[in-house]
Amino acid sequence: MNQSTAWLRRGVCVAVCLAAAGLYGCKTDNADQEDPAEEEVEHVPAEDDFHPAFVLATDDAPVLTSSFRQSMSVQTTASTTSSSGWTPQQFQQAYNVPASIGNQPAGYGVKVAIITAYHYSNLQYDLNTWAKTFNQKPITLKIINQAGNLKNSNWAVLSSLAVQMVNAVSPGATVYVIEAKSFSQNDIKAAMQTAANTGVNVILMPFGSVEFSTEGAQTNLFANSRIAWIAAAGSQSLPNFPATSPDVIAVGGTTPGLVDPLVETAWADAAAGMSAYERMPSFQMIPSVQQVNTTAYRSAPDVAFNADPAYGARIYVSVLGGWYVIGGTAVSSSFFTGVVAIANQLRKSQNKPMLSSVHTSSGSLQSGLYGLMSSNGGPTNSTVLNDVVDGYAGEGSYPAEPGYDIATGLGSLDVAAFVNYMGSKP
Repeated sequence: MNQSTAWLRRGVCVAVCLAAAGLYGCKTDNADQEDPAEEEVEHVPAEDDFHPAFVLATDDAPVLTSSFRQSMSVQTTASTTSSSGWTPQQFQQAYNVPASIGNQPAGYGVKVAIITAYHYSNLQYDLNTWAKTFNQKPITLKIINQAGNLKNSNWAVLSSLAVQMVNAVSPGATVYVIEAKSFSQNDIKAAMQTAANTGVNVILMPFGSVEFSTEGAQTNLFANSRIAWIAAAGSQSLPNFPATSPDVIAVGGTTPGLVDPLVETAWADAAAGMSAYERMPSFQMIPSVQQVNTTAYRSAPDVAFNADPAYGARIYVSVLGGWYVIGGTAVSSSFFTGVVAIANQLRKSQNKPMLSSVHTSSGSLQSGLYGLMSSNGGPTNSTVLNDVVDGYAGEGSYPAEPGYDIATGLGSLDVAAFVNYMGSKP
């Protein structure tokens, strides 16, 4: 398989569903709205370049556009049915997300960075529109543009998705958006370094690349013991880098059924499995993991949340016409980034250090998460973990089952319980 073919199979970009009358969509009257036709950027991807980890919901067959395949559905109205996508309130209810800590909104005082690619000038406008629709307070974004005037509609979708999902969970957080020049390895790494240099506490990477043999040399990128790095595990594949790094929290996907009480199955298109290169880290060297992962390599994801586009997030993207239902592990990883921000908020109020994803550091986020499994004997005895016991995920069709599993890792979380649990750690 050549690199171009591999990218077509693994990459995620936007295609449009056409009818005789043209593109169906919800157009805005915003004078600053960008024209999707102007968004195409010439870039020939290498197999190890990064790609956004989202999927657009649709019942229609995908249409080939540019050099990528993907399907999408424009939601012209905000339906109240779950099949039309979850509102922020539904995410908050399903996972018991606290609205505040003390007298401050969730995430207050915590700095979050979102890494994306290309410049999207409508990003704050889209967030404000989304927030007004769902009665949420919009975050005032701090955008660091490394792309100049380079644009790409596919990454514009990812940018809007990420900021809207983080806002849904942690509206009090300070959010930086680092816009890389492109999605090449070098440009994304430059953006990652910029994010680390801003002094943030949590960094979101809602993208990934096919694993490559030299990825272990990138470990120094995640070596800051004051930062928690969160990454999307990927879709329809084995897990992607950087989610496979032992110093990154890998977030997979579920399909929600009941919401109260929450019942989830593994999302069939979520990436899951063992890394091809990263050895099993110490936090996974516990009986509950090793009885499932009998290899010597890191398994991913670590946790998983709603990522099925049949139930995904309702997101506003003006550059593509309006409302969309979006799934994929970009949704779940963005959600979990907001969750970590709330945990950090509580820890900050207690004068405790911010959570780190350096897995060898004292009190790492990984040790806290996997400690739930090893100390409590499994999620069925835990008020923090929502065990996912049905479904399959990953190229290997790994089954979800009681306790830790390859498909969903530790499962999802009761956010309020998780925040209190992490607040109790040193």
